[in-house]
Amino acid sequence: MTAVAATALVAGCSAAAATHPAATTSTAPTVTQASVTGYKSGSPAFASSGPITVVLRGQTAAHLDEILNGLPKGANMDCEENVLLYNITFAVTGSHKTIDVAGYGCVAAVKVTEDGKTTLRTDHGCTLLAAVRKVLPARAVATQQGAAACDG
Repeated sequence: MTAVAATALVAGCSAAAATHPAATTSTAPTVTQASVTGYKSGSPAFASSGPITVVLRGQTAAHLDEILNGLPKGANMDCEENVLLYNITFAVTGSHKTIDVAGYGCVAAVKVTEDGKTTLRTDHGCTLLAAVRKVLPARAVATQQGAAACDG
C-alpha cells in the first residue's frame, strides 16, 4: 500500500535498552528525536496522502519511544480495510540509524523496523495512536479520525 516499510532504515537501539533505564554512566543509545507524520486523507482503497510532519526532541520524543516499547509484540495485519495512519522515525543518539514505525487503523497494528528486522506490535489500548494524535495538528484528519480499532 505504501513504500514506507520498503524504505525503512535500521536502528541501533534495542527494546530492552529502551525499557530499562540506564545508569548515567551508560553509553546505551537513546532516542533524541522523533519525526511524526500524520495524513490529511487516506482510505483502504487509496494510499494515505497529504503528509503533515512534526519533529519532537528530548523528553517528548523519548516518551513516544517508551510507549512504543511498552506495546506487546505480535499483531495481525490481515485486514481487508486497513489504512496507514501515521509514521514515526526515531533518531538514536550517536548514530545515523533510525527506528521506523508505521501505525495502521484497522486492528491497531504497529509495524516496527529496527536493526533490519520488521516486527509487529499491537496498540490494544490505542496509547501510541493517542500520543501521536496529541502532537499532530487537527489538519491531519486521517490520523485524527481513522482508526476503527480505536474509534468505534
